[in-house]
Amino acid sequence: MIQLLLGMLLSLLPKRFRDRLPASAQADLRLGAIISGLGAFAFCLVTFIARYLDFFQYRVGDLGQRAIDRGAEGILAHGYVQYGMGAATTAEYLFKPLSLALMYFGIEGILRALAALTTHEITGTLPLYILATVEDRLSQARAERALGPRVPDIFEEVYSNEYDARIFTCRRRRHWNRMMTLSWNDKFYEVLGEQSGRPPHHFIYRLRKSSKGRTVRAVHYFDPEELMKTPPRPGFLAWLGGVAQDKLAEIRAERQPPLPDIIDTIYGKDYHLQIASHYPKEGWDHLITIEYRGTRYEILKQVGGTPTYPYVYLLRELPPGKIIRIIHRYGPEETPGSTPS
Repeated sequence: MIQLLLGMLLSLLPKRFRDRLPASAQADLRLGAIISGLGAFAFCLVTFIARYLDFFQYRVGDLGQRAIDRGAEGILAHGYVQYGMGAATTAEYLFKPLSLALMYFGIEGILRALAALTTHEITGTLPLYILATVEDRLSQARAERALGPRVPDIFEEVYSNEYDARIFTCRRRRHWNRMMTLSWNDKFYEVLGEQSGRPPHHFIYRLRKSSKGRTVRAVHYFDPEELMKTPPRPGFLAWLGGVAQDKLAEIRAERQPPLPDIIDTIYGKDYHLQIASHYPKEGWDHLITIEYRGTRYEILKQVGGTPTYPYVYLLRELPPGKIIRIIHRYGPEETPGSTPS
């Protein structure tokens, strides 16, 4: 019963909220979405009809009393007057704010239930999608203020055995990882990693010249002034359209079959394996041990990736003597929701 109630509540949340809660992996989201959607539809329908009958009786009686007070009670016997009073009362009721809200949430509820029943899609309620977007914008604004004003990037060539160049930047580049190739002065570089810097350049990215034969997945033409070119803030209609696009993109992402992970073996001192996935790995933290092709690894951290593979995990071979609590035998073809074994 508790799992069902939990699934009903979690099914109302957007996916970005559900991914933060470990309980969403155990809850039956599909059944919860069906029951909560049907429940919302039934509640809105009953409330809508009950309020309509009460409002209709009150409004028609009020209009009739006004006609009587003015000495025009004779017109109440005409059929077109009675029809007009009923139509006007119905139109007035339909456009009341609470009536519009009941109609919307009733329709949304039945659509959520049908989506979960037929296509196994778990879609949250629109107000929470708007709340998630507002929270994301506020978080971005707070993070932007905390980092201080934007300044141009600095590109520096380095003569080192480990890397060939560094970029000092004032903002984190979440899509700069080993799958990204940077182009600067007609040379191509691969990103080795990120480290902390000093204000105003809070982040430093180490680069190595791209070797011949290396597969190039995405190229970014680096410009030291690119962070200074801030795009204009969208208006309200553009912002509302962005919210709708985000929700549709999230629904399409849940509908698409999972893509296999991309695995890169790294010969560096910081980490030895990089796994890029298009969905978050539940329970992947410093407490879990990943076994891949007979070698055991510990997870160092998660970084940002590309739009197709936004979740990138950096792993290091398990040090001798480290306590193993949970072992997950990993395969690149595993599906979302796979639990550690």
